Amino acid sequence: MTETVLIALLTLGAIARLTRLVVEDTITAPLRAVVELRGVKSSGWRWVSELIRCQWCASIWIAAGAAAAHYWWHDAALFVYAAGALTASHLVALGASWLDAPPPVKQHEIAPVQLVLTLRDQRRR
Repeated sequence: MTETVLIALLTLGAIARLTRLVVEDTITAPLRAVVELRGVKSSGWRWVSELIRCQWCASIWIAAGAAAAHYWWHDAALFVYAAGALTASHLVALGASWLDAPPPVKQHEIAPVQLVLTLRDQRRR
């Protein structure tokens, strides 16, 4: 049971990493540019072009492929190693982006300032 849960979690991590690879990563930017150019000319490529710009859209199709791979090859060591490597890559990327993020804004306490207001009656000059 625990092995099945672990493999399912590794598969989820692999889906997240592959989705990020397809939609956002710099290494696949040239491929996305080619698909975008072809998407202008062809309706079939236009669908693929829209698919690779949307994380939610791409993740559905990647999850379908990963679910099929999980169903057929969940016992294969190659599947477990690949899913583990993709999950580790995704976790490292999340950790790096968290560590590289700017620190949160510090809240400064403003000392209360006394304001002296002078009210002048506009009717009297």
